[in-house]
Amino acid sequence: MIMNKNIKPLIFLSLLLLCSFQRPLNDLIKTKITENIEVGIPKAFQPMTEELMDQRYLTARKPIAAYTNDRQTVDFTVSTSNTRWRPSDLPILKDFYKASLLELYDEVSFSREEVEEINGKNFVVFEFSSIVRPEENALAPQQPIRKYTRIQYTVHNGKTLVFNFSSPQAQQQQWEGTAAEMMQSIQIK
Repeated sequence: MIMNKNIKPLIFLSLLLLCSFQRPLNDLIKTKITENIEVGIPKAFQPMTEELMDQRYLTARKPIAAYTNDRQTVDFTVSTSNTRWRPSDLPILKDFYKASLLELYDEVSFSREEVEEINGKNFVVFEFSSIVRPEENALAPQQPIRKYTRIQYTVHNGKTLVFNFSSPQAQQQQWEGTAAEMMQSIQIK
């Protein structure tokens, strides 16, 4: 009986010490994207190489910042475009971008689509799972590409800013909390 009384505090103390030394898998580091934009990026993420950015973003306008995890399976990008949208147009912008997203993928299942204030700035927020099926005429058989995405749009100084986090859909549970933390950390001056 005396032994049990002594063991319980030791077990509790051991667990407390163990928990205090464990760091979250995806600690965020405040990162300056531009002079006016800051966001928390997971410590393990690295800026994408030019070669990788060229492979992934076949557009005329590359992201202003792009980061990926060590396996290059999870990405975070920040893009910008000149626009005629005003901050008061966000509800219209939301419908416009939703229609664009629906055209990009074969299947889209939205879990979130709303306008949300983050750190004093209104953003259009979409969170969804998507599927892109391989072309039927492909030379080699391919599997559909299934992704989890959280994307946020805002208008600032005549530009639309786009913050995009994506991971394989199979890793959604592992990454959606980190994606939410990153997006909540966005600071625009």
